[in-house]
Amino acid sequence: MARERNAERTKEGILNAARSVFAAKGFDGARVDEIAKWAKINKRMIYHYFGNKEQLYIEVLRDNFRQLLAVGREANLQDLSPLDKAQEFIRRYFYFLANEREFVKLLLWESLQGKQFSIQLLPEVTQTTLPMLESIIEEGVKDGVFRQDLDLKHLIISINAMCIVYFSRQHVYSTVWHGDMNDPEMLEERLQHILELTLNGILVK
Repeated sequence: MARERNAERTKEGILNAARSVFAAKGFDGARVDEIAKWAKINKRMIYHYFGNKEQLYIEVLRDNFRQLLAVGREANLQDLSPLDKAQEFIRRYFYFLANEREFVKLLLWESLQGKQFSIQLLPEVTQTTLPMLESIIEEGVKDGVFRQDLDLKHLIISINAMCIVYFSRQHVYSTVWHGDMNDPEMLEERLQHILELTLNGILVK
């Protein structure tokens, strides 16, 4: 048991170190030697547990997507109305991104790299996420709260864009933004804006 726990701790340490290095430099710029140095291990341990740099990178992405899916499930399991569930879903996603800035950077690197790795994982993510959101929307339509002509794919893209851009382009917006964009009050202000725009688009008038 002790050996298993040590192995899990080592793997977790490698993943954490790899996430930081990949987020900072992307897949091509990251080096196994640097990851091993961050994790304070011999790099042979990386090959032992993950095979190679590519498999380690995919596992880092998988681990982040797994956390993201858990956030969605938690929102969907709440005993709330469809409207409140939709708001809770967006809220949890927004604050997940706020707390996981390295995940945001990984997504940006994936876009630059042509999704060559995340494409292997996205089918699983969408197959889990879409049904959760569909159930919320369908319930809201049945209750007469949400519009019947909603396009779920466009809705997801719009919400995703409004949330991610706030964190991914802060180095640009900070030149015209007055105040700390990561201040809790500012984050909540941004979230309320996203919720207002989204609800105005999906609610029955």
